[in-house]
Amino acid sequence: MLVALLAVGGWKTMWNVGVHEGYKPVQPIKFSHQIHAGVNKIECQYCHGGAFKSKNASIPSANVCMNCHNTITASEHYDGEISPEIAKIYRALDWDPETRTYGNNPKPIQWVRIHNLPDFAYFNHSQHVVVAGVECQTCHGPIQNMEEVYQYSPLTMKWCVDCHKKTDIKSDNKYYEDLIKAHERIKKGEKMTAAMIGGLECGKCHY
Repeated sequence: MLVALLAVGGWKTMWNVGVHEGYKPVQPIKFSHQIHAGVNKIECQYCHGGAFKSKNASIPSANVCMNCHNTITASEHYDGEISPEIAKIYRALDWDPETRTYGNNPKPIQWVRIHNLPDFAYFNHSQHVVVAGVECQTCHGPIQNMEEVYQYSPLTMKWCVDCHKKTDIKSDNKYYEDLIKAHERIKKGEKMTAAMIGGLECGKCHY
């Protein structure tokens, strides 16, 4: 009996190696998705523009933050004073809010990555967001309600496979239209090269 319990416990432990569901590291700036995406309803792609056009969703540069925070300096909780978290953005950019000028000593913000996949796993945001029409919340959970972001989904192979099994293909987009046209040309005996079906895209080899 003891051997069986140890075997089951060992199996569950090994199965969860590398699974970081619920991982919520401390970030250098307490950025609230609840305020930005929830209350102010800012679209995810406004900050994470890479999700539409590349493998990575991308972390926005501090200059994107400054599109709003060069004028929005605090919430009502600070009675007109610059909030400590916005002040961190100013320090990173070496921005003086009084003179409204940049200095010569900017520093990168050391964000801590939350969602990590193994090097051998290829995931492309644009394929899921643009081609499949997958909502950000499908993988990242109710991001618009998170005061601090954490890893909502397990991101395991089983989790991805289960999603692929139940997700319907949305064929009304250019990707599938071009694919269908390619099949029709092949059936007619016309010449088709890898380049004609996306074989020259950088991400095919470099990821």
